[in-house]
Amino acid sequence: MRKGFIAALLAVFALSAAVAGTAQAVEFVTIVTGSTGGTYYPVGTIIANSMNKEMMSKGVKASAQSSGGTIENLKMLKNDEAEMAIAMSNLTGFAYKGVGTYEGNQIPSLRYVMGLWPDVTQIVVRKEAGIETWGDLKGKRMAVGPPASGTEFTSKLVLRAVAGLTFEDIQPEYIGYSEAAQALQNGRLDAFNAETGYPVSAVSELYAGRVPVGMLEFSDDELDELQLEAPYYARVVIPADVYPKQTKPLNLVGVKSALIVSEKVSDEIVYETLKVIYNDREAMKQAHAAFTKVDYDHPMAGLYGAPLHPGAVKFFKEQGFEIPGSLLPPEAK
Repeated sequence: MRKGFIAALLAVFALSAAVAGTAQAVEFVTIVTGSTGGTYYPVGTIIANSMNKEMMSKGVKASAQSSGGTIENLKMLKNDEAEMAIAMSNLTGFAYKGVGTYEGNQIPSLRYVMGLWPDVTQIVVRKEAGIETWGDLKGKRMAVGPPASGTEFTSKLVLRAVAGLTFEDIQPEYIGYSEAAQALQNGRLDAFNAETGYPVSAVSELYAGRVPVGMLEFSDDELDELQLEAPYYARVVIPADVYPKQTKPLNLVGVKSALIVSEKVSDEIVYETLKVIYNDREAMKQAHAAFTKVDYDHPMAGLYGAPLHPGAVKFFKEQGFEIPGSLLPPEAK
């Protein structure tokens, strides 16, 4: 009987050890996104939920985390504070190469998973502020994005290239989209830049609100001026009726956003993430309109400066996509 008791006790210990081993084997994937009123955060949450549905049985647990946006996200990947992120492809390329704003602060560990939608420069204005042209922003109170965000970078770039303005020419406010929308509605702001995929919940709330709002558009000449300094920008037209009471198309510009990872993330996790995204894409489109702007047939279009992760290379090759040489990771060349 004593032998039976000892055998049972050993079995319990073995089971406990196995459970503990399983718990220790879980790999956590933090996806850093953007402010809660933008597009990055809800999309990151949808991706994380889809990953968990299919990958938790394989020991992977994903979660989305709000952040200040692209620039903070790149820094978090560099510092191993996150594994995955949504980011603007232009800044990702700058950071990987160590050029422009990232000169002397290179992040060679960045890798692309796939391109997403165009991040659109949506400068929302309070009509009572009398802002009809880009030059009218001079002296106005404008939310330019959270500190060290991709939106802040873009706000500086666009104002300089299109209007010849700097932040010294306006009254900049460094806040997120939801806070900016509320401030504009309350008359404490004249304009704000919602630099993200459309539709944006904060912009939808403004268009549906009691305070009349509009959006600054880009003429062909203004787009040409912008492209002289930033050739990665392209024309984006938001169709009529995307936002409440928006009765005509909006001629804007945008930069491709992307899902990115640290090179330290395993090939298997990146491969399985892409498998989930492609398998669940119809449900994702129903969950958020930004997924309807993703070009699943050309997932590498618009990616700039940095290479794909090897797990992404494996997935896309299996799907029959041709991988441009410029996107091959160093170890594959």
